Amino acid sequence: MERKSADSDGASESLQQPQKTFPKREKKGVAELAATQISDLSPLSQPETSATKSITTAEGPQNEGPTENEGVQYVSKHIGLRFVALLTALVPLILLLIAGNLSPAQEGLGTHQQLGLPPCSMRVLLGVRCPACGMTTSWSYFAKGHWLDSINTNTGGFLLALLCIAIIVIAAQVIRCGRLPSPLIQKTLTIAGVAILIVTLLDWVARLQG
Repeated sequence: MERKSADSDGASESLQQPQKTFPKREKKGVAELAATQISDLSPLSQPETSATKSITTAEGPQNEGPTENEGVQYVSKHIGLRFVALLTALVPLILLLIAGNLSPAQEGLGTHQQLGLPPCSMRVLLGVRCPACGMTTSWSYFAKGHWLDSINTNTGGFLLALLCIAIIVIAAQVIRCGRLPSPLIQKTLTIAGVAILIVTLLDWVARLQG
């Protein structure tokens, strides 16, 4: 009987011990699991916030508009371009208006002397007209609408007057839009200027021989 009671007591103790220790082990397991989850999540949250901050700071300046300094430079650049275009348009326009108020010389030369300018130095020193002789007379005929007389006086002067009209129109467009003309227009103006110079020299040589 004593052995049975002892065995029963040992069995009961063995049954009671897991009941006492099992909850402790389970509590410890849950606590450890929660601690590991918290330790795993907390480091991950910091890189995400820093990454999001870096993304927002990196994307922020790209989405922003031009800065104040860039805006000032943009405005000043366009003001300067319009001012240069205005001068480019005014110079040939004023020259054409002045030539239109002059009386073309019957000889085809010396019209510029009405403005108080001296005669052609090449004619005075060498007795030969220069390539620009008759240019003012040609412009005076052109401004008055006598285009055939302008061509006969100085062909290069007539073509130069046409080029000046084109420059005035293009410069007015630059003043209105605030940007340079296309590269094709710039190239065309350059070629036209070179062609006019060649025609003026050929016309000068032809008049010398005549």
